[in-house]
Amino acid sequence: MNQSKLRISVLFFVSLLSVAHLASAQQLSTKSKKAIKLYDESRDMIQARQFDEAIEALNTAISKDPGFIEAYIRLGNLYKSLRQLDDAYQEFADAKSQIVDTRRYASIFLSMGSYEFSQGDYEKAQENLTIYLDHKSTNDKSRRTAEQLLRNCQFSLVNMKEDFEFNPRPLDSIVNSMDMQYFPVLTVDLNTLIFVSREQDEEIMVSQKVDGTWTVPEPISNNISTEFNEGTCSISADGRTLVFTSCMGRKGFGSCDLFISTKVGDDWSEPVNLGRNVNSPQWDSQPSLSADGRTLYFVSNRPGGFGQRDIWVSNKDKDGNWMKAFNLGADINTSQDDISPFIHPGGERLYFSANGRLGFGGFDIYFAELDSNQFWTDVTNFGYPVNTHNDEVSMFITADGRRGFYSHEEITDNKRESKLYEIDIPEQLQLHHRSSYVSGVVTSEESGLPVNANIKLVNLRTSDEINWVESDSVTGKYFIVLSEGSQYGMFVEKSGYLTRSINFNFENKPTEQPINIDIALQKIKPGAKIVLNNIFFDFDSDQLDARSRVELDRVVRLFDQNPKLHVQITGHTDNVGSEEYNLALSERRAHSVVRYLVSKRPDLDSRIMSRGMGSSEPIASNATLEGQQLNRRIEFKILK
Repeated sequence: MNQSKLRISVLFFVSLLSVAHLASAQQLSTKSKKAIKLYDESRDMIQARQFDEAIEALNTAISKDPGFIEAYIRLGNLYKSLRQLDDAYQEFADAKSQIVDTRRYASIFLSMGSYEFSQGDYEKAQENLTIYLDHKSTNDKSRRTAEQLLRNCQFSLVNMKEDFEFNPRPLDSIVNSMDMQYFPVLTVDLNTLIFVSREQDEEIMVSQKVDGTWTVPEPISNNISTEFNEGTCSISADGRTLVFTSCMGRKGFGSCDLFISTKVGDDWSEPVNLGRNVNSPQWDSQPSLSADGRTLYFVSNRPGGFGQRDIWVSNKDKDGNWMKAFNLGADINTSQDDISPFIHPGGERLYFSANGRLGFGGFDIYFAELDSNQFWTDVTNFGYPVNTHNDEVSMFITADGRRGFYSHEEITDNKRESKLYEIDIPEQLQLHHRSSYVSGVVTSEESGLPVNANIKLVNLRTSDEINWVESDSVTGKYFIVLSEGSQYGMFVEKSGYLTRSINFNFENKPTEQPINIDIALQKIKPGAKIVLNNIFFDFDSDQLDARSRVELDRVVRLFDQNPKLHVQITGHTDNVGSEEYNLALSERRAHSVVRYLVSKRPDLDSRIMSRGMGSSEPIASNATLEGQQLNRRIEFKILK
């Protein structure tokens, strides 16, 4: 028997002993000697773990004296210890009907209030918990429990009136085909659904959306599925990196470990243990990958946390290695369980489930915001009717923040069921900054073949790398997430090729629709030419805007990697104004770029020349503002 099972067994037996000795030191409420004899015998039976016999003895004692309050209470506590909670509640209710001295039997009201809260009967629970607290003066653990439950009742009654229009609906029966399916995750394009199903063992299943309909789920891959448990998982936005939980069957560090598999073309790689920087000798599970696959949130019961199960996080270093995991901290983790993290593709909101916060009972779903100082703040209950007295876990929110997917658990007739649901996200709970994505194919301009390139998204105002993904080496496909509220430069890099740069300005406009951009990379050779799309100047000026540093510093690195490279920097303008003025402005702007590069590497002075072309070589119509903006550009051309 492992330590956790042994601990549960010991606690269970101790609770039974407390049941057996209840009221042994106080005057009983009955005068019936036969009832008292049966009551005393039930204590010995409980100590001998003869539970059926103890139940029969207590029922017989009650039949001898229906006013025997202690017998009801002992029977209720015995049922409670045996997890027969409905039967326990009925015994406490019967005891309550006989009570005259409320203070003496105050614990009954706590037991009833606790059960009523667990069933979502908040009004009755509030009534019984209030009675308990009115008659319980000792400030001990049971009083603190009652106070917390009462706060939860009051919270629930108030917040149930704010019925958000979630429109919860189960996914169709093709997906919800078993008793248990949970922890849904989707690719950013919402065309691939991955979740965990359980009949005997857990298994990771995948379903594709074809013509608006989910296909019959099937095991994700022969390389991943085994006869053992493959549990909760997370997938990167592009659907090419999967982290999942494996318990038994694979070599690991603890009872459950996290493994990683990557998809190349249509094939998933052999899973690899994430190593001791992530995994521990304890239980590690419930991963959530950031959109770019470089930050991993997960749940562990290892030492060093704040509660029983906490949320932890690990980041990849610049070489792609997972760094030592650290606890997410007291802003998120509580003294109880905090589980099932989901980091939104935008990276600014974390969803998770907890049973130690103000809520509706069981596990509720919450979310927190990442502030400018990288602290998690404003933990918010997701609200009714998504959160109920049942357990709600594993929320997944789409990139645009308008829909969610989660698993909803219910127990009916002592049978636990879990189904996957989809919801609409009401405006008041939507993200501050919605996200979308850019996708396409990266190829070689010369051969037309797919290229495995690094694609980095950089905030041009802060120079922070927001996302970093790779295009598929077999197909050339890529996905990268874009969020509102910033201006980004996207850089597509591959050794031996010129870097392609693209600009996305979403500071003041939403990213409503996905963007498709196919990218053909040019090999570094004489005559190759690209536009530096993230070079900016002040209006009608040759003064470089600070946002230009991100692109220009990459150009410097290109020279470092190619020490014999000689180039021409060419400035272009639109046709607004005289040609003489535009020619002079284009020359000054080109020279400003050269001046910046030489300031970083003085030896480049002999390897770069500048030229201005004014408005003589437009690449778009000057009849529109958009065309004029395209024509105002800096080009980079290889001379030798």
